[in-house]
Amino acid sequence: MNLLPVLGELLRCPNVSHAANRLHLTQSTVSGSLKQLRLLFEDDLLVQRGREMVLTEKAKELRPAVERLLEQASRLFCAETFDPATAANCFRIATADYVSALVTSRLGPVLQANAPGVSITLTPTPGTTAKDLRLGVVDLIICPNRRENWEACGIAAHDPEFCHEVFIRDRLVAIQSANRSLAERPLALADYLARPHAMYCRTDGQPTIEQETLAQMGLVQRIQFLVPYFTLLPQLVVDSHLVALIPLSLANHYARLFPLDVFEPPVPFPSLDLVMIGACHRADRADLYWLRKIVRDSASSFLDIGNEGGCLETASACAPTDVDVTTAGTPLLPPRALARPGHGENRYRVSEESVSPSSSALISFPQ
Repeated sequence: MNLLPVLGELLRCPNVSHAANRLHLTQSTVSGSLKQLRLLFEDDLLVQRGREMVLTEKAKELRPAVERLLEQASRLFCAETFDPATAANCFRIATADYVSALVTSRLGPVLQANAPGVSITLTPTPGTTAKDLRLGVVDLIICPNRRENWEACGIAAHDPEFCHEVFIRDRLVAIQSANRSLAERPLALADYLARPHAMYCRTDGQPTIEQETLAQMGLVQRIQFLVPYFTLLPQLVVDSHLVALIPLSLANHYARLFPLDVFEPPVPFPSLDLVMIGACHRADRADLYWLRKIVRDSASSFLDIGNEGGCLETASACAPTDVDVTTAGTPLLPPRALARPGHGENRYRVSEESVSPSSSALISFPQ
């Protein structure tokens, strides 16, 4: 049993000196434990590749089981409780700029009323990696449920180390200035494409949903601005002749601040589902369960706003929308209702098309 924490730390970070620092042990002690583990498993576990150590295939297979054992042992010897009223946790969430804008406006009052000592740091998803989740540097990643977004964080769609929950189904809508001299509705496809556009672009060079859809349909629109932030688009559109495409949740938010005209684009864009991703070995922690709950509850306020136009809905756990994982073997937990405790029957409609029976490779968060 005394080798288990050393094994767990080496599997998370295959570096003897770093593992020793995190375990508050000497480097020689960790090196000695590694020798014992190699004998026990009849495998090198860590091997030199260039200037760094990497895990062997055997070590990669062991990692999920070891993480579960460590988590179970932690709960056995230390019954975890979390009281938001007295907690002083600093949570870290990596997410897109527009999600940050929406979340902060709704979580601020929640923290002030129920968890005054808790703080939340929001960081951009570019640069966030699977390793950050695994080591607890980041508690949650919130991003669109697309292959490109998962892979940008170094997470494969079938990776059993990570839990997920698609907690809201958003979609893209068009915006333009509500100034009567500028607004033109309805816009035919040719007129829409001819209008000057402000477009969101990814900083990693990968195509966005908008760019991908237009390319697949062979359509070209006039682009006047390319910006890396969705939150800039409403400000660019105001008092201009520009048209932009943004998530409906963001459009509803900014329509209360700026004179915006929100309308259906004449191009059928796919849905923009948002997913929470976390490390499975930390998913049962009481503080992270609470964090996911308040994020989920904040999503219900997006839903309430969106339902004024009948447009937004929460969604059950499902695979990235463009990822085929039919050959994977780990069973997905059954879709769960997202009703808040004490509120009885689920008041959010779950779209059946959002639940993919073939999504067997992905593990949903414990509820």
